[in-house]
Amino acid sequence: MAHVVFLRTAAADLTAGKPPLKGVPASAPLSAAAAAIPESQEAAVAVWRDGASPQAPAVVGLLSSLDVVAFLASHVGGPAAALRTPAGDVVAHEPALVREVEPHARLIEIVELMKQGALRVLVRKNITEASTVDKKPFAPFFKAELKVTGTPRRDSSRGGGEQQQPAAACSTRPSSPPSTFGCDRYCCLTREDIVRFLINCLGALAPVPMQPISALGAVNRGFAAVEATSPAIEAAWRVADEPRAVAVVQTKRDGSRVILADVSAHRLWRRDYVAAADAMATLSSLNFAAGVDGSGASAGPADDDGDASSPGASGRRARFAASLAGQMMASHGGNAALTCRTTSSLAAVMAQMLSYRATHIWVTEGEDDVVVGVVGYMEVLKAVTMGVAPPAS
Repeated sequence: MAHVVFLRTAAADLTAGKPPLKGVPASAPLSAAAAAIPESQEAAVAVWRDGASPQAPAVVGLLSSLDVVAFLASHVGGPAAALRTPAGDVVAHEPALVREVEPHARLIEIVELMKQGALRVLVRKNITEASTVDKKPFAPFFKAELKVTGTPRRDSSRGGGEQQQPAAACSTRPSSPPSTFGCDRYCCLTREDIVRFLINCLGALAPVPMQPISALGAVNRGFAAVEATSPAIEAAWRVADEPRAVAVVQTKRDGSRVILADVSAHRLWRRDYVAAADAMATLSSLNFAAGVDGSGASAGPADDDGDASSPGASGRRARFAASLAGQMMASHGGNAALTCRTTSSLAAVMAQMLSYRATHIWVTEGEDDVVVGVVGYMEVLKAVTMGVAPPAS
């Protein structure tokens, strides 16, 4: 039955009501990108090449909230100067993070693109709307070639090495709103969208979703971590490509690490980036991640000088800490990182991630919550597609 889900579900079945990809031109100031990120659904925006035509590739890369905060925190000229920097100079040039398919592309082919490193997959909206495709979960088998632009992501560090050719063709007509990618011509699919679709098909995917994540090999043990007492800026230096998250840990005498909190793009999604950058530049990793002020006390209401434009650094830090604390307490009862166990079922982990709109969950063992890995959307997709081969071209 798993083959039925992945081979008979088309891109058109997944994009009903989906908004277009948001983004800014490479020449736009970082402040424009920072303003667009909270309005996006994925804590990141696309940065596209200036002057792109409908036939020319345009995507330069994806800029996340963590990228913005880290750049502001490390900029020697201060936040005002940093926010004037062109977005194209800040984003890591990885155009293969965004790929394009036709509406008849099958789900397994979309997942294969994501396995190659794609974080967003674009589906032509104008074709989708005029398509006669049956919009049922198990639509008829579509016998059409997959049209993919761009190249698979290379195994290199973010922004390093030779640039790849951009991946998605799109239009940037002058009359289009600057925050809309491709003039509403594309719907955007994310890894979260795919997992959200799959959780409604657990019966067809059985027995895989009921198995422990450790038995499925879904625990990524190559995660990034920083000590709780280390400067918060170190978290930005060590963050992994995906998920964009770093565990804040305390190392025990036996070498095991207990997770206390985390620093991630998801957690910074709708925070005050200037205040967050000030906190990242001055606080320890644990204080930054846990939403406490410089003295280690839980943050209360922000001071009057907490405005992002105010020179009062303590006020900015207090406001950031208060907003972060409020966010995390509302989401899962505290500032501790969202965790699961190695024995948790894949279905439980999927539900937990989707419930909290989280991009990742830390995996722990034992009574002390020793962190042993992380599960992101990519690990989920790899697990549920075991044994499902893409169709021959």
